[in-house]
Amino acid sequence: MLKKVVLGVLCGLVMGQTAHADAERAKVYRDAEQAFLERTSLKAADDKCAYFTELERSALTAGQLQSRGELLRSGVFTREAIDEAAAEVQRYANSQPCGQSDFIAARAHLKNAFEAFVGTMVMDYPGLIAEWNASRSRWDTWRIVQNGSTQSYLFQFGLLAPLLPDPDEFDATFSRPLDAPLRSDPYDLSLELILTGDKAPPSLARILIRDPVKAPEPWLGSLFSDEIKPPPIGLTRAYWASARELITDEKSGERKLRFKFSPEATAAIERLDPREQFEIAVLPNARSGESQPEILTIEVGDFAAAHAFVKLPPL
Repeated sequence: MLKKVVLGVLCGLVMGQTAHADAERAKVYRDAEQAFLERTSLKAADDKCAYFTELERSALTAGQLQSRGELLRSGVFTREAIDEAAAEVQRYANSQPCGQSDFIAARAHLKNAFEAFVGTMVMDYPGLIAEWNASRSRWDTWRIVQNGSTQSYLFQFGLLAPLLPDPDEFDATFSRPLDAPLRSDPYDLSLELILTGDKAPPSLARILIRDPVKAPEPWLGSLFSDEIKPPPIGLTRAYWASARELITDEKSGERKLRFKFSPEATAAIERLDPREQFEIAVLPNARSGESQPEILTIEVGDFAAAHAFVKLPPL
């Protein structure tokens, strides 16, 4: 019954949105369509009946958000159609009693799949033009990172991994991640700049994120262009860096400047549409002789899905 309901909604979604889309293009996203609706119904059932552990729940959320991002980026479906379909399968899940056979079977399937998935160390989350690289490795510097570097400006942005005294020191939780807790402490949202030559370190940085009070709908471009761009500064809220650290590698002499931002900025990014972009303004040092800030563009992509993935225990 669950499969029939999901597929019934799926057919309605496809028929309603692919009249003007290339049939082959729609076929490419068939798996994402079914995965999103199935994961959405399971999340709704879990909200009601608590079928899953915290670890399984985070993995389910990561998968649901990733498949939703794929649907949005496909251009085949509107956000409203996707949300309507999700609401329908949620209503169905909420109408079923706890212990309903289809959900018990789906629960067993997810639990088996999770036991294999929990050993996954790295995942890539591609967007329209950029991607997030996610890692649960205890040796990596970043938990998730987007590299937006150009030849003239080198930078990375994402969530830093917590520092471990000795990553090589064996811990039982690394071999038995099912026994470890879900990550609850926030990761540091950070911007890292590579300073070349004798370049003076910039003084300040702020993230400019669409303010839902000023602009409730996703900002996907201007009235005069279909190209996705960050919103005008007047529709954004600024999140200033809360910490600034100059790091020099003792062996290579490479200099890096790291700005850290608040967990509120992380939450604001997660609330954005996966197709949106936002900007980071890096303000130059007053002694550098420069006056214009460097503007860096970040694609939201599947940031929220990657974040849910790296909340699973490190490996």
